[in-house]
Amino acid sequence: MAIGNDRNRSGGAGVNRGGAGTPPDDGRGALFFKVGAIVAFVVSLGVYARTMAPSASFWDAGEFIASSYTLGIPHSPGTPLYVLLGRVFTLMPLPFSVAGKVNFISVLFGAAGVLFVYVLTVRFLDYLLGKSATLGDSVVKIVAALVGAMFLAFSHTYWTNATEAEVYALSAFLMGFMTWLGLKWADNPTGEKSTSFIYLLFYLLALSVGFHLGTILAFSGIFFLILMTRKKSFTDWQFLLACFGMAILVADATLYRNGTVTVVLLAIFAVTLVLAGATSKSRFAVVCTALFILGVSVHFYLRLRSAHNPFIDEANPETWRNLYAVLRREQYPPPNVMVRKADFGFQLQHFSGYFQSQFQMMSFYIGKMNMGSVIPLALGVWGMVDHYAKHKKTFIMLFATFAVVSLGMIIYLNFSDAEVRERDYFYSPAFYYFAVFIGIGVGSLLAELKKFVVLKRLTVTGPVAIASIVFLSLPLFTARQHAHTHDRSNDYVCREYAKNMLVGLEPDCVLFTNGDNDTFPLWYIQEVEKYRNDVRVVNLSLLNTPWYLRQLRDNEPRLEIQWTDQELDGLRPFRTRDYPAGAALDGDGDGVVLVRDQGVRHILEHVSSHRVIYFAVTIPPHIYKPYREIIEMEGLAYRVVLRKGTNMINAEKLEDNIWNKFSWQSLLDEDWKRDETTYQPPFVDRLVQNYAAAFTQLGFLKAQEDDYAAAVKNLEVAQEISPDLEPVVNWLGWYYLENGDTAKALAYYPEQVKRRPDRIDLLYRGAGVYERAGDIRGAIGLLDRLIREDPNHRDAVLSAVGMLVNYNETQRAITYIENWLAMHPNDEALRGALEGIKNPALQPSDVPEAGRQ
Repeated sequence: MAIGNDRNRSGGAGVNRGGAGTPPDDGRGALFFKVGAIVAFVVSLGVYARTMAPSASFWDAGEFIASSYTLGIPHSPGTPLYVLLGRVFTLMPLPFSVAGKVNFISVLFGAAGVLFVYVLTVRFLDYLLGKSATLGDSVVKIVAALVGAMFLAFSHTYWTNATEAEVYALSAFLMGFMTWLGLKWADNPTGEKSTSFIYLLFYLLALSVGFHLGTILAFSGIFFLILMTRKKSFTDWQFLLACFGMAILVADATLYRNGTVTVVLLAIFAVTLVLAGATSKSRFAVVCTALFILGVSVHFYLRLRSAHNPFIDEANPETWRNLYAVLRREQYPPPNVMVRKADFGFQLQHFSGYFQSQFQMMSFYIGKMNMGSVIPLALGVWGMVDHYAKHKKTFIMLFATFAVVSLGMIIYLNFSDAEVRERDYFYSPAFYYFAVFIGIGVGSLLAELKKFVVLKRLTVTGPVAIASIVFLSLPLFTARQHAHTHDRSNDYVCREYAKNMLVGLEPDCVLFTNGDNDTFPLWYIQEVEKYRNDVRVVNLSLLNTPWYLRQLRDNEPRLEIQWTDQELDGLRPFRTRDYPAGAALDGDGDGVVLVRDQGVRHILEHVSSHRVIYFAVTIPPHIYKPYREIIEMEGLAYRVVLRKGTNMINAEKLEDNIWNKFSWQSLLDEDWKRDETTYQPPFVDRLVQNYAAAFTQLGFLKAQEDDYAAAVKNLEVAQEISPDLEPVVNWLGWYYLENGDTAKALAYYPEQVKRRPDRIDLLYRGAGVYERAGDIRGAIGLLDRLIREDPNHRDAVLSAVGMLVNYNETQRAITYIENWLAMHPNDEALRGALEGIKNPALQPSDVPEAGRQ
């Protein structure tokens, strides 16, 4: 039985009877449907192309671009199909750089994903409202589908994923396309060619793993749809058997790490499949399995390419064992869903925050509730309710998929409350399918309006047209809300960060890096733009693996690592009290020495005699702590030197790098002011603090040399980059005063407090500036304000008392102390000071002084 014949369809029957002013659908509905599809695709394509990143972005984009250009192997599970597709795009005559061409993959398939939200919404509305009998019926569905599609197009996470080299836009497109295939099959499940749709589904499910394993979750709703369809050209048993084979491979990659279990399950499956093929005329399960294996076979590329030792060859899958480890992502152990890393309520709230931010139409919060998202969220919820009421079978299909990619992912991923980055992209399929519900909700409301107008025997065109215009305008608010924060068209911060980290390094040197954001941009700049590929980048996270140490030893540019293969495979973490490891001590006071620590020491011992070695400033201090006395800061890297010292800085090199060699495109303008035209997300602001720290260090050195003009200049640039950097906030006002700029000095700290009300303590430093400038009344005014805000600020009271006593305003000083003692009667020191002030024989110098600036 086809879905379209479901008896629950009657909920929309009233829409099809037409009414005054409602012309029949004479074929124009189909034309308008195509026009709507073109609009959904072209608008989203244009927006994404206009806001696309022109170069590499932080996180995985640099690795994906470099891997695509060089046919390398990125992190597990290797995404071979993405790499191959990326290589094809780099060869196309597109008007972009290599990075832009790979980024354009996401632009193109992001727009295609939006298109399928439009198509799916129309299909589901056909089931809810019936086939269009009038032009008005078609318009209702087209408008609703455009609203859902445009809400997705301008949503936060989807827009981000569609403008950089990532796998999620491709994954979304395939999920939408496979959901449409399921509906296409269900329209005629007993037809002669209907089974071909299921065959294609199994092939695409396997092939999609070559982009992203999560794409396979689109099958969850299709699975229920197929089981709910009674009459079909294959049996439920054959279908479940085909699904069982696929489930084994998915479970092996996500749920457990016991290879024996997988072998046993595959053996049972193989025997059952053979018996089923021998005893049944249908070869359905056999064909599905064969097509699934054919789709997965794209991963053999990893083994073939790894044998040629490309520069990016993560996990080294040139052996069958290593390939298996990559496919099952042994680098990332499966989460234990029974032991929550954070309270489940927190995890739900975290997801809710991501969800509310997606379709935000304005910034309007009540508590933690994002009221700016109420309208699209309400439309989506209404779409669920009406879908359930009018067509339960397809509702179960769509809602099951939504539930798996939202609540199911919350349970499975089990995120902690201290993730290294925002994890909204893992939930992007949930936002994708909710956009379909938004479209269904709009279609339901428009249909009810049309039905009401018909019953009142009014002209349909006017009210429906007005309502349609209102609904179509709603996503524009989301577009406006997200436009600035998602425009990456002039964002070169990642590219410049990579160049700046390399530009001042010595030839043929070694650079230790820490993780994704200080390694992937370097791989991109070296392999794609061929900039400073003489530098051997050594990633400390990967240095814990024998395969990476082996690549450093054997692949160009080679490092003089003396360990044999057997020794490399035998490296293990150990505990000791003697080894200079930077890791935390265990309960017995022993240091835990990781393979990484052993590798660093080995490289320093065998390489440093003929190559300069650097540590990137992005490395956590506890890692390079054992070598802190022999490293010297030069900019974005610490150089290993032969002498020992404390907090060593090569001032001449540092100044030359940050003022002459570093490039500041997209971050600072020609006047050394922050480039506000290019939005940077919070994690980038945290990353570029390394620049601000470099300027701050140089500013402090200049101050020690009494060159306060240079000190001010460096700290001002540091504050442009990172306005809240504590050392700058604390000292810039003082440096203004030392440089003779009294007006700026006096205004600085009150302005900082105005901008940051949580830093009322800065008034204390401001009072010191006023005192040094001779404006005692101004100083007392700031201290009074501070004491009102923080009555327990003892240093502020002591400073006020000291100033007043020195200027012979003893009665005011007494008042300050008496007020303090009323709140703190046990402060004997200030009680003694009070007695001293009241005793005329006591000299002012005997009055306690505190908090001298």
